[in-house]
Amino acid sequence: MSQRSFFRDDLKTWQNRHQSYTQTIEGYYSFSQAPEGDELEEYQRVTQELQDMIGKAVQTGESLRAIGSSWSLSKVGVTEHRLVNTKNLSLAFPLDAALISPAYAGDRTTLRFLEAGSEIVQINRYLFDHGLCLKASGSNNGQTLPGAISTGTHGSAFRFGATPDFVVGIHLITGPSKHVYLQRASYPVVEPSFAAALGAELKNDDTLFNAALVSFGSFGIIHGLMIEARELFLLHAFRSWHAFDPAIEKAITSLDFSDLRPFEDLHNKPASELYHFQVTFNPNEGTPPDEVALTMMFEEAYTPDYQPPTWGADKPGPGASGLEVMGALIGLVPDPLHKFVKSVLNPQVRGHLDPYEVRGTFLDLFRGEIVHGKVFVSAMGFPLSRALDALSVLFEIYRGFGTILPMTYTMRFVKGTQALLGFTKFDPTCVLEVDGINTPKMWEYARAVWKKLEQDGIPFTMHWGKFNDFLTKPRLQDMYGTNLDKWIQSREHLLTSEVRQVFTNEFLRNVGLAT
Repeated sequence: MSQRSFFRDDLKTWQNRHQSYTQTIEGYYSFSQAPEGDELEEYQRVTQELQDMIGKAVQTGESLRAIGSSWSLSKVGVTEHRLVNTKNLSLAFPLDAALISPAYAGDRTTLRFLEAGSEIVQINRYLFDHGLCLKASGSNNGQTLPGAISTGTHGSAFRFGATPDFVVGIHLITGPSKHVYLQRASYPVVEPSFAAALGAELKNDDTLFNAALVSFGSFGIIHGLMIEARELFLLHAFRSWHAFDPAIEKAITSLDFSDLRPFEDLHNKPASELYHFQVTFNPNEGTPPDEVALTMMFEEAYTPDYQPPTWGADKPGPGASGLEVMGALIGLVPDPLHKFVKSVLNPQVRGHLDPYEVRGTFLDLFRGEIVHGKVFVSAMGFPLSRALDALSVLFEIYRGFGTILPMTYTMRFVKGTQALLGFTKFDPTCVLEVDGINTPKMWEYARAVWKKLEQDGIPFTMHWGKFNDFLTKPRLQDMYGTNLDKWIQSREHLLTSEVRQVFTNEFLRNVGLAT
């Protein structure tokens, strides 16, 4: 049987989707589409090919890194030697009852095993056809699943968590002759026969699993992920402008929505059905502004006769984040980085934060983002009790900055994760995003904010896949404490020293995690 993988050396640089970096490389591996036939046999063949790639890298002393949609803005997912393009690795498997552990406490009908190249949009379509849906989503659907979970992509499912939190099994290629299947000992999902069918060593270990869950490609190559989906449902989504008042502040600091007037106005929707809560600020309307863009999405039962929202292809969709707003702004305002005045800027931002009311599935609401140029995105995680303090720092620095920056701040709220290095570690976490246009002045502003947060003793984490060059080993130690030590020890347990070097990149060296 012929190999599906092939190496290409005709491309010597790799640029990510958002044009925030260009990485020099030696070349990259790609895969042809899976042929018709036995899917498990095909999956096993790709496992062997991935092992061969690692073996070659060990022999030559080169580094290797699996890559999906190149979504990350930081260099967390690339390396200077060889990349493995996982596109076309998109097999999906339901589980036979005999392969599921008798101790499994979840809904067996929702389990799916997904190969590494699966993009969120593909997964949404696949699950839709089975009457299922993901439990959480980021604001867009172009990421591959391993890329999303490995960097902590989050959304705002404040009662559930981020994307890593629906993963219950990881098939990890850890060497030229070794691969493991990880699941939590405290939450067993599959029988040993499932790992045996993959040819992998089963490891039931909470620490190893929670370490590998958010490991940004440095624990080996993720070949497959077991996820728990949920019954298909609709989100009834609203966006409106709302006074930045004590009711909003109360919701931000406690997730208590009882004082928010929109709950009385939005068809008497109860707070218990609220799935997604988001607040967006335009600091060019004031520091703080009088009004905020308030986005709320309520769970509803799926009905096949619902009307999917219509949304112009040239506008950010209803699930868009500030990143999409800034991306669309670049294309709409001529030369926005020069002589950009608030009288031009603010109406454009308002135009992309128009009020709406729509119903839809994840597939309808969280779609591919619009990015016409280089954007700046930073996301920090805070405990709710310090969220307003952090916001005040952002406003304070901007008041004295002296330069107008196209920029929005967005707060989303996420249940805390078990992943050792999940940046949504606070329970719950307020994720505060700063979205703008990638210029030296924007970087100057962001670094001033990060430094001031540190000086004021406000605890925070940083999104692994967004701009985060403030991270250092001592700062990571402060952020994650003993979890950082457990993560390093887990990596050393799973990978030999030779293989660790294969999966060590510039990012890992810069933040002091290379061992």
